[in-house]
Amino acid sequence: MRLLVRLTAQADAEYSISYHHKLRGRLWRAFEGTAFDEEHDTPNPRGWSFSNIFPWGSISEGDERSLLVASAREPVLAAVAEDLRENPEFNVGEMSFEVDGLTQVDPDVGEPGTRGTIETATGVFVRLFDEHRERYGIDGEYEGTPTYWQPEHTVEPFANAVEANLQHKHDQFAPDYLPGPEDVDGDLFEGYDLIKTYALPVTEGVEIEAVVSKWKLDYRVRDDHHRRHLNLALDTGIGGRNALGFGFVNVVDRTRPGETELEGEHAFP
Repeated sequence: MRLLVRLTAQADAEYSISYHHKLRGRLWRAFEGTAFDEEHDTPNPRGWSFSNIFPWGSISEGDERSLLVASAREPVLAAVAEDLRENPEFNVGEMSFEVDGLTQVDPDVGEPGTRGTIETATGVFVRLFDEHRERYGIDGEYEGTPTYWQPEHTVEPFANAVEANLQHKHDQFAPDYLPGPEDVDGDLFEGYDLIKTYALPVTEGVEIEAVVSKWKLDYRVRDDHHRRHLNLALDTGIGGRNALGFGFVNVVDRTRPGETELEGEHAFP
Protein backbone atom coordinates (compact mmCIF):
# COMPACT_ATOMS: atom_id res chain seq x y z
CA MET A 1 0.00 0.00 0.00
CA ARG A 2 1.14 3.50 -0.76
CA LEU A 3 0.13 7.08 -0.18
CA LEU A 4 0.93 9.51 -3.00
CA VAL A 5 1.44 12.98 -1.52
CA ARG A 6 1.11 15.93 -3.90
CA LEU A 7 3.16 18.95 -2.86
CA THR A 8 3.40 22.60 -3.96
CA ALA A 9 6.61 24.52 -3.24
CA GLN A 10 6.13 27.60 -1.07
CA ALA A 11 9.52 29.19 -1.85
CA ASP A 12 12.60 28.86 -4.04
CA ALA A 13 15.13 26.39 -2.66
CA GLU A 14 18.07 24.21 -3.57
CA TYR A 15 17.36 20.50 -3.41
CA SER A 16 19.09 19.05 -0.36
CA ILE A 17 20.90 15.75 -0.97
CA SER A 18 20.94 15.13 2.80
CA TYR A 19 17.15 15.36 3.15
CA HIS A 20 16.74 11.97 4.86
CA HIS A 21 16.78 13.00 8.52
CA LYS A 22 14.50 16.04 8.06
CA LEU A 23 12.00 14.18 5.86
CA ARG A 24 11.85 11.30 8.32
CA GLY A 25 11.26 13.82 11.11
CA ARG A 26 8.29 15.33 9.29
CA LEU A 27 6.74 11.88 8.84
CA TRP A 28 7.36 10.91 12.46
CA ARG A 29 5.39 14.00 13.47
CA ALA A 30 2.35 12.31 11.94
CA PHE A 31 2.62 9.51 14.51
CA GLU A 32 2.55 11.76 17.58
CA GLY A 33 -0.26 10.64 19.84
CA THR A 34 -0.68 7.31 18.01
CA ALA A 35 0.47 3.80 18.89
CA PHE A 36 3.15 4.06 16.18
CA ASP A 37 4.97 6.83 18.05
CA GLU A 38 6.27 4.18 20.47
CA GLU A 39 8.13 2.47 17.61
CA HIS A 40 10.53 5.37 17.16
CA ASP A 41 13.36 3.82 19.18
CA THR A 42 12.77 0.14 18.42
CA PRO A 43 15.59 -1.76 16.65
CA ASN A 44 13.05 -3.72 14.57
CA PRO A 45 12.05 -2.71 11.02
CA ARG A 46 9.29 -0.10 11.07
CA GLY A 47 7.48 -1.68 8.14
CA TRP A 48 7.29 1.57 6.18
CA SER A 49 9.43 3.38 3.67
CA PHE A 50 9.35 6.54 1.60
CA SER A 51 10.70 7.93 -1.63
CA ASN A 52 12.64 11.10 -2.12
CA ILE A 53 10.65 14.21 -3.07
CA PHE A 54 10.45 13.97 -6.86
CA PRO A 55 11.27 15.04 -9.45
CA TRP A 56 14.79 15.82 -8.29
CA GLY A 57 16.25 19.27 -8.94
CA SER A 58 16.26 22.92 -7.89
CA ILE A 59 12.90 24.12 -6.58
CA SER A 60 11.02 27.27 -7.59
CA GLU A 61 8.01 28.67 -5.76
CA GLY A 62 4.84 27.09 -7.13
CA ASP A 63 6.58 23.94 -8.41
CA GLU A 64 4.61 20.73 -8.09
CA ARG A 65 6.45 17.81 -6.50
CA SER A 66 5.41 14.46 -5.08
CA LEU A 67 6.31 11.98 -2.35
CA LEU A 68 5.38 8.32 -1.91
CA VAL A 69 4.99 6.75 1.52
CA ALA A 70 4.58 2.96 1.63
CA SER A 71 3.79 0.53 4.41
CA ALA A 72 2.91 -3.10 5.07
CA ARG A 73 0.30 -1.80 7.54
CA GLU A 74 -2.66 0.26 6.34
CA PRO A 75 -3.14 2.05 9.71
CA VAL A 76 0.35 3.55 9.34
CA LEU A 77 -0.66 5.23 6.07
CA ALA A 78 -4.00 6.27 7.57
CA ALA A 79 -2.16 8.05 10.40
CA VAL A 80 0.10 9.86 7.92
CA ALA A 81 -2.87 10.87 5.74
CA GLU A 82 -4.88 12.19 8.69
CA ASP A 83 -1.99 14.32 9.92
CA LEU A 84 -1.22 15.73 6.46
CA ARG A 85 -4.87 16.74 5.99
CA GLU A 86 -4.89 18.51 9.35
CA ASN A 87 -1.35 19.93 9.04
CA PRO A 88 -0.58 20.48 5.34
CA GLU A 89 2.63 22.41 5.97
CA PHE A 90 5.43 20.12 4.80
CA ASN A 91 8.89 21.51 5.43
CA VAL A 92 12.05 19.47 4.88
CA GLY A 93 14.94 21.62 6.03
CA GLU A 94 15.10 24.61 3.67
CA MET A 95 12.62 22.98 1.28
CA SER A 96 9.15 24.34 2.04
CA PHE A 97 6.00 22.70 0.65
CA GLU A 98 2.28 22.47 1.26
CA VAL A 99 0.27 19.30 0.79
CA ASP A 100 -2.23 19.71 -2.04
CA GLY A 101 -3.57 16.19 -2.42
CA LEU A 102 -3.43 12.61 -1.18
CA THR A 103 -4.10 9.48 -3.23
CA GLN A 104 -3.99 5.82 -2.25
CA VAL A 105 -1.90 3.68 -4.62
CA ASP A 106 -1.78 -0.13 -4.63
CA PRO A 107 1.14 -1.35 -6.78
CA ASP A 108 1.47 -5.07 -7.48
CA VAL A 109 4.25 -7.04 -9.13
CA GLY A 110 1.62 -9.14 -10.93
CA GLU A 111 0.14 -12.61 -10.86
CA PRO A 112 2.31 -15.75 -11.19
CA GLY A 113 4.06 -15.83 -14.54
CA THR A 114 4.47 -12.05 -14.71
CA ARG A 115 7.93 -10.77 -15.63
CA GLY A 116 9.10 -7.36 -14.55
CA THR A 117 11.77 -5.01 -13.29
CA ILE A 118 11.93 -3.30 -9.92
CA GLU A 119 14.17 -0.23 -9.69
CA THR A 120 15.48 1.32 -6.50
CA ALA A 121 14.27 4.91 -6.32
CA THR A 122 16.58 5.65 -3.39
CA GLY A 123 19.94 4.10 -2.50
CA VAL A 124 20.01 0.68 -0.85
CA PHE A 125 21.73 0.58 2.54
CA VAL A 126 23.52 -2.76 3.05
CA ARG A 127 26.22 -3.37 5.63
CA LEU A 128 28.23 -6.59 6.00
CA PHE A 129 29.11 -7.68 9.54
CA ASP A 130 31.85 -10.00 10.79
CA GLU A 131 29.96 -13.21 9.99
CA HIS A 132 29.22 -11.98 6.44
CA ARG A 133 32.82 -10.95 5.83
CA GLU A 134 34.08 -14.32 7.06
CA ARG A 135 31.59 -16.21 4.88
CA TYR A 136 32.53 -14.32 1.72
CA GLY A 137 36.22 -13.67 2.41
CA ILE A 138 35.81 -9.89 2.66
CA ASP A 139 38.42 -7.89 4.52
CA GLY A 140 37.24 -5.40 7.13
CA GLU A 141 39.10 -2.62 8.93
CA TYR A 142 38.03 -3.44 12.50
CA GLU A 143 36.36 -6.44 14.10
CA GLY A 144 32.80 -5.58 15.12
CA THR A 145 32.62 -2.67 12.67
CA PRO A 146 30.36 -3.29 9.66
CA THR A 147 31.51 -2.75 6.08
CA TYR A 148 29.29 -1.03 3.55
CA TRP A 149 28.62 -3.24 0.53
CA GLN A 150 30.57 -2.19 -2.56
CA PRO A 151 30.84 -3.73 -6.07
CA GLU A 152 34.14 -5.51 -5.34
CA HIS A 153 32.30 -7.61 -2.74
CA THR A 154 30.27 -9.22 -5.59
CA VAL A 155 26.49 -9.49 -5.92
CA GLU A 156 26.03 -12.63 -3.79
CA PRO A 157 26.49 -11.07 -0.33
CA PHE A 158 24.30 -8.13 -1.39
CA ALA A 159 21.51 -10.43 -2.61
CA ASN A 160 21.69 -12.59 0.52
CA ALA A 161 21.62 -9.55 2.81
CA VAL A 162 18.55 -8.15 1.01
CA GLU A 163 16.73 -11.49 1.25
CA ALA A 164 17.62 -11.95 4.94
CA ASN A 165 16.41 -8.43 5.70
CA LEU A 166 13.11 -9.08 3.89
CA GLN A 167 12.71 -12.34 5.82
CA HIS A 168 13.02 -10.34 9.05
CA LYS A 169 10.25 -7.99 7.87
CA HIS A 170 8.12 -10.95 6.84
CA ASP A 171 8.53 -12.50 10.30
CA GLN A 172 7.37 -9.26 11.86
CA PHE A 173 4.44 -8.31 9.64
CA ALA A 174 3.14 -11.46 7.91
CA PRO A 175 1.05 -14.24 9.50
CA ASP A 176 3.13 -17.02 11.07
CA TYR A 177 1.68 -19.75 8.85
CA LEU A 178 2.97 -18.14 5.63
CA PRO A 179 6.53 -18.94 4.42
CA GLY A 180 9.01 -16.10 4.04
CA PRO A 181 11.54 -15.51 1.26
CA GLU A 182 14.18 -17.67 2.99
CA ASP A 183 11.68 -20.49 3.58
CA VAL A 184 11.01 -21.24 -0.10
CA ASP A 185 13.04 -22.50 -3.04
CA GLY A 186 14.11 -19.94 -5.62
CA ASP A 187 15.73 -16.52 -5.53
CA LEU A 188 13.89 -13.32 -4.74
CA PHE A 189 15.18 -11.70 -7.96
CA GLU A 190 16.42 -13.23 -11.21
CA GLY A 191 18.82 -10.45 -12.13
CA TYR A 192 20.79 -7.73 -10.33
CA ASP A 193 21.89 -4.84 -12.56
CA LEU A 194 23.97 -2.32 -10.59
CA ILE A 195 23.32 1.27 -11.70
CA LYS A 196 25.75 3.05 -9.40
CA THR A 197 27.30 3.18 -5.95
CA TYR A 198 27.72 6.49 -4.14
CA ALA A 199 28.35 8.03 -0.73
CA LEU A 200 26.27 10.70 0.94
CA PRO A 201 26.04 12.32 4.39
CA VAL A 202 23.39 10.91 6.73
CA THR A 203 22.47 12.14 10.19
CA GLU A 204 21.67 9.51 12.83
CA GLY A 205 22.51 11.23 16.08
CA VAL A 206 25.85 12.07 14.46
CA GLU A 207 26.59 12.64 10.80
CA ILE A 208 28.03 9.64 8.97
CA GLU A 209 28.95 9.08 5.35
CA ALA A 210 26.92 6.12 4.11
CA VAL A 211 27.75 4.12 0.98
CA VAL A 212 24.59 3.05 -0.87
CA SER A 213 23.77 1.58 -4.26
CA LYS A 214 21.06 1.80 -6.91
CA TRP A 215 19.82 -1.21 -8.86
CA LYS A 216 17.50 -2.63 -11.49
CA LEU A 217 16.20 -5.96 -10.21
CA ASP A 218 14.57 -8.42 -12.62
CA TYR A 219 11.93 -10.84 -11.45
CA ARG A 220 9.55 -13.52 -12.68
CA VAL A 221 6.72 -14.30 -10.27
CA ARG A 222 6.89 -18.05 -9.53
CA ASP A 223 3.78 -18.43 -7.36
CA ASP A 224 1.55 -16.61 -4.88
CA HIS A 225 4.18 -16.80 -2.11
CA HIS A 226 6.80 -15.17 -4.32
CA ARG A 227 4.28 -12.52 -5.31
CA ARG A 228 3.70 -11.71 -1.62
CA HIS A 229 7.43 -11.43 -0.96
CA LEU A 230 7.98 -9.04 -3.85
CA ASN A 231 4.97 -6.94 -2.87
CA LEU A 232 6.30 -6.82 0.70
CA ALA A 233 9.49 -5.30 -0.75
CA LEU A 234 7.33 -2.65 -2.46
CA ASP A 235 5.72 -1.84 0.91
CA THR A 236 8.74 -1.90 3.21
CA GLY A 237 11.69 -1.19 0.93
CA ILE A 238 14.79 -3.39 0.65
CA GLY A 239 17.98 -3.36 2.67
CA GLY A 240 18.24 -1.39 5.89
CA ARG A 241 17.31 2.08 7.16
CA ASN A 242 14.06 2.19 5.15
CA ALA A 243 12.47 4.54 7.69
CA LEU A 244 15.35 6.90 6.95
CA GLY A 245 14.50 6.94 3.24
CA PHE A 246 16.73 4.18 1.88
CA GLY A 247 15.78 1.21 -0.30
CA PHE A 248 12.47 2.54 -1.65
CA VAL A 249 11.58 0.59 -4.81
CA ASN A 250 9.21 0.89 -7.77
CA VAL A 251 8.01 -1.49 -10.46
CA VAL A 252 9.17 0.13 -13.72
CA ASP A 253 8.29 -2.66 -16.20
CA ARG A 254 5.73 -5.44 -16.02
CA THR A 255 4.71 -8.00 -18.64
CA ARG A 256 1.83 -10.32 -17.77
CA PRO A 257 1.64 -13.94 -18.94
CA GLY A 258 0.72 -14.05 -22.63
CA GLU A 259 1.79 -10.44 -23.29
CA THR A 260 4.80 -9.36 -25.29
CA GLU A 261 7.25 -6.81 -23.93
CA LEU A 262 5.72 -4.18 -26.22
CA GLU A 263 2.31 -4.86 -24.66
CA GLY A 264 3.63 -4.66 -21.11
CA GLU A 265 3.12 -1.77 -18.72
CA HIS A 266 5.72 0.74 -17.58
CA ALA A 267 6.42 3.24 -14.79
CA PHE A 268 4.32 2.31 -11.78
CA PRO A 269 4.18 4.60 -8.71
